[in-house]
Formats: sequence, structure tokens, C-alpha cells
Amino acid sequence: MHLQFHPNSILFLAAMLICAWIAAAIWPRRAVPGAPSLLVHMLGLALWNGATAVMWMGVSLPWQDFWLKFSTFGVVIAPAAFLVFSIQISFNEKRLKRRWLALLAIEPIAMVLLTWTNDIHYLVYSAPQLWNFKGLAELKWQPHLWFYIDAAYMHLVYIAAILLLVRSLPRHGILHRHQMSTILVGACLPLIGDLLNLTLLSRLSSNFDIFPLLFTISGGLYFYAMSQQKFLDLIPVAYSVLINSMTDGVVVLDAHDRIVEMNPAAGQFLGIIPGRVAGRDAKEIFAAWRETTQPIWGQPTVRTEINIIGDTPRTIDLKIVPLLGERNRPRGRMLVFRDITSRKQNESALKAKNEQLQEQLEENRALRDQLREQATRDPLTNLYNRRYLEEMLLQELARASRENYPVCLIMMDIDRFKLVNDTCGHKIGDDVLQTLATLIVLHIRRFDAACRFGGEEFVIVMPMLSVETAHQRAEFLRKEFAAMSMPCVGMTASPTLSIGLAVYPTDGMNGEQLLDAADQALYAAKSNGRNRVVVYSELAEKKESSERKISR
Repeated sequence: MHLQFHPNSILFLAAMLICAWIAAAIWPRRAVPGAPSLLVHMLGLALWNGATAVMWMGVSLPWQDFWLKFSTFGVVIAPAAFLVFSIQISFNEKRLKRRWLALLAIEPIAMVLLTWTNDIHYLVYSAPQLWNFKGLAELKWQPHLWFYIDAAYMHLVYIAAILLLVRSLPRHGILHRHQMSTILVGACLPLIGDLLNLTLLSRLSSNFDIFPLLFTISGGLYFYAMSQQKFLDLIPVAYSVLINSMTDGVVVLDAHDRIVEMNPAAGQFLGIIPGRVAGRDAKEIFAAWRETTQPIWGQPTVRTEINIIGDTPRTIDLKIVPLLGERNRPRGRMLVFRDITSRKQNESALKAKNEQLQEQLEENRALRDQLREQATRDPLTNLYNRRYLEEMLLQELARASRENYPVCLIMMDIDRFKLVNDTCGHKIGDDVLQTLATLIVLHIRRFDAACRFGGEEFVIVMPMLSVETAHQRAEFLRKEFAAMSMPCVGMTASPTLSIGLAVYPTDGMNGEQLLDAADQALYAAKSNGRNRVVVYSELAEKKESSERKISR
């Protein structure tokens, strides 16, 4: 195999290596929107340049003709991939529909088929000839109809891609516009080069194709935008239409907390033009937040609320999330914030209203308890009334039955109370009733219950107390009441108490029976001279003993 050292082969081989190197640099970022199509574009250029380089190395007609045809694969791949790349980075993915991709592929497929069958129909170029130029073999051919069709298709594809990029510029911030401008310059280079190729360069070498070389320079510009301007690193976050349309403020920071991009909502909230703050330190832009946000700058992930003090105090809901690059390395952060002042004010108002309602509920509850208390209390003595006694006694006896303990019931009556009212007056009579009530309350246990049963009658319920102890307490109350001073001058003797004592379950199995037993003991105390305590069980024994004597 004979090869030649053609200068053109060196140029195209260098271009191929550069394209391959750029493709290798794009590969780690292949998950980023736009990166796969740019990768395919650069591989297509590498194939185009490589095939052209190998073609110039050959010294035979079949060799150069074969590699000319082989370069067609790169020729058709590069423009289509670049159009897809432009569609993706300009956020027109909705145009990437299957039918459009199918239509886009018709001409490239036809070009490949017609090129490889050109020896039959010569629709692409004329029959090639091998000329000797300065001792080097060069392939000479003339373009035919389909060559011009393919050239027109290629130009239309690149013009469409450029228009998409130009139309997307207003939707981005100044930093992204700089990056897009770099991409646009790279995209325009092949078109400018083709114009030169049709005019000046064609006079120098009719078959020298400057397109792959200019595409390589374009790829270098793309790589510059990607590596130095972080183009592919920022596309998925900072420049999506979704973020720009969000009502929440979004600010993208780099690893040094410099502003990469800011959406319109953030600019409006901060009162600045987003495009004019690209590259500035975020702490300067958020100067009003400095005191409240000082602890957050060193943290990758934050979710908090901050209060901004100023002419119009505001509350901000702030969320900071990390932006990860290759191998999950942090490449920056994204701040998402919204003004929740109105919500906080509504919450405060609602809280105040709830507190007010709670106070009202407490007042209603206190009033309800007061009404319940009034419904169960005797208004004169403040002891429980008869209605409460009946309900309470029912519950207490039920519990005593379950837990097996006794319940003593004392029923007392003021002796000759009518004489007190007649001699001293009803006001003094009420004072006597209140004095007895106070005496009872002071000398019963916390869980005992004292009730005014009616008129001058009082009842005390004493759970878990033996009859002996209950008798002692009844005697104490009787003596203490009898020892009190006379209610008025007209009285010749102090009022006294007659007391009856009964115990559950010995003297009664329910409240009615127990009250009846205590009432019988009280009647016996009054019948036997008043001012005494009678126990129902003792009274019952005496009655039973008397009945036995009579029966004998």
C-alpha cells in the first residue's frame, strides 16, 4: 500500500483529533440536556475530518474515491445533530417529534445512498479523476445536481439552527446570552467559510473542502462555552423556561456564591434587573438579608424563614439546594424564595382570633360550670342541694358496691328551729343555717359531701368510713353546735342538733333505703329528747329485741 505525505491530510488529521478530544470532554456531561446531540455533532465532524485526511493520504483513484464517499457519513451527521442541539438548548423540545425527525433524515439518507451508488448515475458528482499536482495525487471531480441539493439542505439546517438560537436570546440572562453568543459565532463560521470556499478558495484548490476545518473551529468555540463559561453545567438549572416562568424567586449561585442567573420573579422582588447582577457576590445583592442569612452561606442545604427589617417588614420562606456536577461534586447552589408576609399576617390574625375564641370558650366554660354549680348548690348555705345528693349518692353507692367499702350517711335536723325564726326573726334563722353549714364544711373530709336536704335538715355522705368513726364525728358536730352562743337575746337556750346515722350496705342497699334508715334514726333522736345521735343499726337491734320480748 502506497501512501503520500499530503499537507491537507495533516490539517484534517489535526482537526479530527481536536473534534475527538472535544467529544471526549463532552462525554462526562452526556446527561445534560443538549450534550448528547453536541457529542454526536462532534463525532460526525471527527468522522468527516478523519475520512478526508485518509483520502488525501492515498495515491490511487479507488482509495481516494472510497474515502470521499465514506466522509459522507460525517457530512450528513454533523448538520442534523447540530440542529437537534440548537433545538434543545433553546428549549424547543416540543419540535422534536418523530415525524419531524423522520422528515429531517430523508435527505441525509438519500445523500448517503446516492453517494455510494454515484458510479451508476453520477447524480452527486462527475466521474472522478486522479491528477498529479506538484508530485502529489489529487482527486478531481465536478459537483452535480444532488451535491447542490445537499449543500442547500445543509445551509438550511444551519440557518434554522441559528435562528432558533437567536430567538431564544431574549429569554435568558446576560451570562447565558454571552454563552449563546459564543455558540452563535461557532454556528456562523461554516456558513462564512462556505462563502469563502465558493469565491476565493475555489480558485486555489477546487477540491479543498474548508467546511470540516471551520466546523472544528466551531467545535472549539462550543467547548470554550462548555468548559470556561460552564454552558452545559448551567443549562439544566438556570435557563429552563419553567424556572423563568416561576412566581417564586430563583437565584443560581456558583461554588463561590456568585450569581450565575436570576429569574424575573427574583429580580422584581429584589428591585433589580436580573441580567445586570450576573457574576456579582450574592451577599452584596442580599445585603438587606445579611443579618438573618449570615448563618446560611456556609450550608449546602437550608430550609428556613427569615425576617427582613425595613420600611416594610417582610417574611421570606427560603430554600437552598445544592447543584451537583459530575461525580456528585457541588458546582453551586440554587436559592428559591417567596414572600410569605401576607400568609404570616393571616396566620397571626388567625392565631389572635383563635386565642380570642379560646378565651370566649373559657368564659363560656366557666359560666357553664357556674350555672351547673348553681343548679347543684343551695343558694343560702352554698352546700349541695337535694337534687345533687340523689345523683351523687347513686354514683357513690355503685362505686362502693364495686370496690366493697362502706358509706356512712348522717342526717341532722336543728331542734326547735321554728322557735329561732319566731323569736329572733328569719334573718337570724338564716344566720343559724349558714353557721351550721360552715361548721360542717370545716370538719368533714375533702371527698365527703355535705347537702342541705331541705329546711333545717342537712345530710353528710361519708364514704370509706366505719360506723364508729362516723358516730364520733356526728357527736363532735352536735357538741360544737350546741356550744355556740345563743342567736339572740330573746332565746333562753342555744339551738341543738338531732342526728340519725345509717351505713351502706348494712342499713340499706340503695340511696332511698339508706336515706330512709337515717331518717328513722333522726326521728328516734328527736323522740328521745333531741340533741343526740342515734345509729340506725342500734335502733334496729332495740326494735328487734323488743319484738322478741313481746312475742314471748
